[in-house]
Amino acid sequence: MGTIRIPSDLEKQRRIALTILAAVCLTYFVETFLRSAASALTPVLIVQLGISRGAMGLLITGYFLIYGIMQFPAGVLADALGPRKSILWFTALTCIGCALFWLSYRYELLFAAQVMMGIGTSVFYINAVTVIIRWFPPERKATAIGVLSAASGVGGFTSYMGFPLATSILGDWRALYFVILVILVANWGINIVVLKDGPKPIAPVRREMGEIVTSFKEILADKRFSPMIIAYTMLGFNYVLLSWGNQFLIESKGLTYVEAGLVTSLGTVAGFVGCLAMGVISDRLRKRKTPILAFFGLFLITLSGLVFMPAGYSVAIYAGLWALMCAGNSIWVLYFSMVGEVLPSRKVSIGLGLLNGLNLIFSSLMTPLYGSLVDLTGSFFIPTLISIGIAVASLLVLLAYTKETYGVIIND
Repeated sequence: MGTIRIPSDLEKQRRIALTILAAVCLTYFVETFLRSAASALTPVLIVQLGISRGAMGLLITGYFLIYGIMQFPAGVLADALGPRKSILWFTALTCIGCALFWLSYRYELLFAAQVMMGIGTSVFYINAVTVIIRWFPPERKATAIGVLSAASGVGGFTSYMGFPLATSILGDWRALYFVILVILVANWGINIVVLKDGPKPIAPVRREMGEIVTSFKEILADKRFSPMIIAYTMLGFNYVLLSWGNQFLIESKGLTYVEAGLVTSLGTVAGFVGCLAMGVISDRLRKRKTPILAFFGLFLITLSGLVFMPAGYSVAIYAGLWALMCAGNSIWVLYFSMVGEVLPSRKVSIGLGLLNGLNLIFSSLMTPLYGSLVDLTGSFFIPTLISIGIAVASLLVLLAYTKETYGVIIND
């Protein structure tokens, strides 16, 4: 008879870590689908609701602005409630907002649903990253965060490609939205069972308001962290054009809704691959700055190509450029690994919230202004030139101020 092999504690921990990673990846897939939905539905909702591009931009912002603002308390909640409770309570709110969006036919109700989902999904990524940091060893941390972040590409692909197909085949987008709602509710139940805050019990951290404000001030004043905030906030403008992707390709390049959906959905797949590649390449090279500069250079080159390329080329060419641009934009994933390398552990959660929040607030405020500028000028040309200008400025900031952080150990 063969001997029964009893798994070691290390093997058990690794299995639990992988199970948790799989569960939160599914959550992030759904949340990114919901985050992308309004952008993916832009050509449909503008017609169905009879609204301007500026109003459509405001509908997109209804999600992202509150999402960005909520990043500030997200880090505090990770400490006070623990990642598990934070994820479960706020995912329940996301389920309600998702159901409201699915049922709504009026702009006001869709906007309310966007706000509700923006609040509900706002704490997830920070808390999921906190869980991963606790469960995975340093040599696998960036790779695990890259896998989690890559789930966003799958969610975006499903949204950008799924809605045009659902509209073309079924004549409506709501059936697909309902399927995602069902998956979200089922995943919420799974998370109740599998999520754990860490390998060891971790006591909640209670902070007084004065202490919280002081922590924010200290982090903002930290000379190791403040350059990261400046660079990452500027990178938020990258997402403005991505939010308008379908409409930009339809109006500027003459693509159909399905063709535009194909291009933008392939871009999300490239973003998925880029997130994985960024984590693996960075860990293998044992560098953070070099991959960031290389990938962002790719983003700037392909963005310029898309803007200046005239209409009339094949869908494959636009798809290739869009995919390379989205792969280059994957540099954001490394910033979440770098936070723990420039801040002491007691400040990491708040630092993650600050980093993500300022980026999202900036990009969400620019989205309706971008749409209004298209309304004013009659095309996407001037707004996309502004995108190139800000990308150039961002690259200069990255070159001048981003420091190498790999292997840095910050003592509390």
